[in-house]
Amino acid sequence: MHTKRRERLKRWVAQTHRAGTWFQAQRRWILGRPEEKRVSWDVFTLSWPIALALLGDTAMGLVDTKLVSGLGKDAIGGVGVAVMLMYLAYSLVSGTLRGVKVNTAFAVGEQRPEQGASYAWAGVLASVVAGTVIWAVGRDITWILHGLGVRPELLGTSRDFFAAVTWGAPGACVQQALVQYRQGLGDARSPTAVQVTGNVLNAILAYALVYGHFGFQARGVAGAGYATAAVVTLNALVLSAMFLRRCPAPAALFRALRAVVSVGLPTGVQFAVELLAMVAFTVILGGIASEEIAGHQVALMIMRTSFLPGVAIGEACSVLVGQSLGAGDVTRARLATRASLRIAVVFMSLCGLVFAVFGRTLAAQFSHDEDVQRVVVQLLLLAALFQVPDAVNVVLRGALRGGKDARVPARISVLCIWLFVPSSALVLGKLLGWGALGGWCGFVLETFVASTLLSRRWLSGAWKLSVNRTPREEVRTVPVTRAA
Repeated sequence: MHTKRRERLKRWVAQTHRAGTWFQAQRRWILGRPEEKRVSWDVFTLSWPIALALLGDTAMGLVDTKLVSGLGKDAIGGVGVAVMLMYLAYSLVSGTLRGVKVNTAFAVGEQRPEQGASYAWAGVLASVVAGTVIWAVGRDITWILHGLGVRPELLGTSRDFFAAVTWGAPGACVQQALVQYRQGLGDARSPTAVQVTGNVLNAILAYALVYGHFGFQARGVAGAGYATAAVVTLNALVLSAMFLRRCPAPAALFRALRAVVSVGLPTGVQFAVELLAMVAFTVILGGIASEEIAGHQVALMIMRTSFLPGVAIGEACSVLVGQSLGAGDVTRARLATRASLRIAVVFMSLCGLVFAVFGRTLAAQFSHDEDVQRVVVQLLLLAALFQVPDAVNVVLRGALRGGKDARVPARISVLCIWLFVPSSALVLGKLLGWGALGGWCGFVLETFVASTLLSRRWLSGAWKLSVNRTPREEVRTVPVTRAA
């Protein structure tokens, strides 16, 4: 009897020891080796303000939609169409301005942070030109809406909202340029504080202009657009007053502009073409049952809580990789990428677990319709499957861009999304009758293939070609400079 008890005790102790060893291994994997902990902390401190700003931008669009909902369903639909077109117009500019961040990060690593101001001015110049073009096109987009086949009852509200919100197009683009500049310096908190304050002001001003409160005239859907335009312009002015100094000489400004466009334009084209693929996805599935489309929209909204923080981690990674390579420190660039991957994979895996376990509860917060809830639960289960490859995808895109390797990753991303997403919507979703679930199978294929190809690109070491050192010089380990 005592022998059996001792054997059971020994087995229990051995199992406990193995479990403890496993948990210690997972803890070391999550936290990293001692030399990686500081880099992991840098990733975290840079990424959380960026995530907050991205969520704030999303909230601004949601606030506009919510406020005009009291004007009827046509107002909601019209604003939705206009917001989609607004994102499409800004995506090319926003992606191109990533070149400001990457070049500024390199300048910081090279111990020349003052050079970052030239890239900021170059970004502002490009933003004013691009914003003016968007403003001019936005005066009347009726011809664009007719070309897209927008229903007649939505034409007026879409046109009026877009015409109003694009009064702020130059300001919105300048704001983006200065945000990228400060992030490149390692300061994500200052611009985020300005943006979050602007989001609160936008909610108050939109409420006043849509319905005519606080002494303002009621402007309807146009009021929401004017509020957003005023806030982004004010943000741009505040950021300019805080961070812009003397403009560089024309020759230096031209060189900086060329450097920004060289790195940023492939990303801008990538962003625009990816958004077009999502528009094509929605158009293809437009004829399926209304509960399928509603479930698709709700699931996308829920999934943003995972995707946007993942994107923020990728943006932080691009800054740290750029600063490290500017200092000639390849080792730190690798550590920053490894730490970013670790944080993104852990966070997005946990989000996937929540999607899989609590999908029904999450769906019930957005719709009481049983059919819509059923679709949302199915889509969130599918979303849980691609959280890990999606984490790898967004981080490696940022890491490669931080190494000024933007063209090949952009081609990979564009090829994968167009190859799998619209085609799955057409074949699986529409022709085979799988609905939104069939379309979302394309997301699974796209993320797995893209993450695999981007991993191969990172492992190839092509990004190391941007390291600023002489041929015989050894790689140095230099602490990354961060803005005060």
